[in-house]
Amino acid sequence: MTLEALLAMMNIEDISIPTCGYHFDRNKLKDGASFYYQFLIDEKKVSVIQSAKTIDMLIPYTFAASTDATKKSTGKKQEIFFSLEVKYHIGIKIKEEILIEDDLKKAFVESVAPRILHPYFRQIVADSLQKAGLPQLNLPFFENFSEPFESERT
Repeated sequence: MTLEALLAMMNIEDISIPTCGYHFDRNKLKDGASFYYQFLIDEKKVSVIQSAKTIDMLIPYTFAASTDATKKSTGKKQEIFFSLEVKYHIGIKIKEEILIEDDLKKAFVESVAPRILHPYFRQIVADSLQKAGLPQLNLPFFENFSEPFESERT
């Protein structure tokens, strides 16, 4: 089965956020410093559970900001002054009871789910940064979700 054929059989019935939280350490924020942002889908923590005609996916997104370009969220955590973790739940019904192969699940998580969830994540990032009193940032749309996106803000 192809991804396109699978998508034709799917109906997304629920998108929700079971957990969302951020941490802001003002003491690590330096006056006049450039901000380096990074966000990614933590594919190691993705959960896909299928039972009969139902698929439940939990997809965690991570966003981090640092004043040091060499200290990314996957590096030394003590240099990160702002971090945001959002876990999305996608509830899907499929028309027929079929066993979906792991490669199709992975393709959905890597290419389809980000296109669905990224606009919501962009808004949560913007809202969280505003609440923390940090400069506005609108995350761009992009196509390749397998590599972390990095951006510099001054």
